[in-house]
Amino acid sequence: METEKELRAHLIAKAADDEAFRSLLVNDPLQAVESELGVSLPADISLHVHEETGHQVHLVLPSADSLSKCDLDRIAAGTSAYSGHRYRWGH
Repeated sequence: METEKELRAHLIAKAADDEAFRSLLVNDPLQAVESELGVSLPADISLHVHEETGHQVHLVLPSADSLSKCDLDRIAAGTSAYSGHRYRWGH
């Protein structure tokens, strides 16, 4: 199983190389992801794609529920960067 980080990197790389895919990812992210990854996402999943510009930067924070107490303590202490968790859509 690929990690969430690897799947995100794959989608970003594909969008950088394939303008049609990039357009689909921006305009219909669920369709683009389902098609590219060969999966069906749960109906209650909402997926948003944001393009950064030279004047606009996006910082996406993981859900606090997706991190363990130990992860949160290490991040708060500055001893470990968040490295992501296993790929789990809808969890």
